[in-house]
Amino acid sequence: MNHIKNLLFLLIFTLLLQGCFESKTNKLTWVAINVSNPEPQGDAHVISKNGKTVIIDGGEYNQGKNNLLPYLKKHNLLEIDSVIITHPHYDHYGGIGALFEDGNFTIHNLFMNMPTKKQMKKEYWGGTYENLVYLKELAKKRNIKVSPIVQGDIFQFDKKSYLKVLYVFDGINTPIGKTDINDMSAITMIYDGNNKFLLTGDLNKRLGTWLAKNAKDLKADILKVPHHSAESLAPNSFFDAVSAKQFIVPAPAKFWNVDWDRTKRVKEYAQEHNISTYITGVNGNITVTSFNNKYSITIERKDSKVY
Repeated sequence: MNHIKNLLFLLIFTLLLQGCFESKTNKLTWVAINVSNPEPQGDAHVISKNGKTVIIDGGEYNQGKNNLLPYLKKHNLLEIDSVIITHPHYDHYGGIGALFEDGNFTIHNLFMNMPTKKQMKKEYWGGTYENLVYLKELAKKRNIKVSPIVQGDIFQFDKKSYLKVLYVFDGINTPIGKTDINDMSAITMIYDGNNKFLLTGDLNKRLGTWLAKNAKDLKADILKVPHHSAESLAPNSFFDAVSAKQFIVPAPAKFWNVDWDRTKRVKEYAQEHNISTYITGVNGNITVTSFNNKYSITIERKDSKVY
């Protein structure tokens, strides 16, 4: 009898342990890191599943150092499979420099597209060509493989989960002619079972309008609102094409706590379409947990307002 009880206990313990293990590995998490606290604006995203981690952007240098890196260390995400810089603006690539300088991390791949010197000089306020060269040299010193971002690139977490580059343009040869650097942004989709989450960098009106008319694969459950909700972001027709249930906005609190024309269009669209909107500068780190074709959103600041 004792032998049977021991076998039953061992079986139950094994099933419980297996359940805990499966629930941990089978959950995909996407965390929009608050790199806009209190300012400036910035983007940084950590996507993890099955022991694999992909980082998309890192905010400005100090924001990445003070917010992105502590999150990674706290959650023991010390091995990074891939880092993606959506486009060469400092509020997206600056924090990646801080990540590469920190010797606590093992990073295998960097994906980024280099602009020309002329492109960077034209948008001198957004960063420098020399910064980007430094990042590539730093990656080389750390034995991090550097590759361009190519449309169709897939970053696999497991059979059911992956990140895909839907669109990326060089700002020179595009369907609409030359664009600014924001429209160099890699447009990526997270697929996890039936769940889809769209990340858009700083997609602006011109290319956003073209995508709204021509792209057939934009529909998603959650949209990372482009360009920190600035007025120049992709048009409402783009939002229509995505048909998201929730918005996540990487932006300082003041963009939403005061009546700024800068964010008016996104606010009005979200209100008219009953879309819950989460803002990193208001809510802190925003975590999307995807599991078994369902997902949930949790915020770091429990008492903060969701718009």
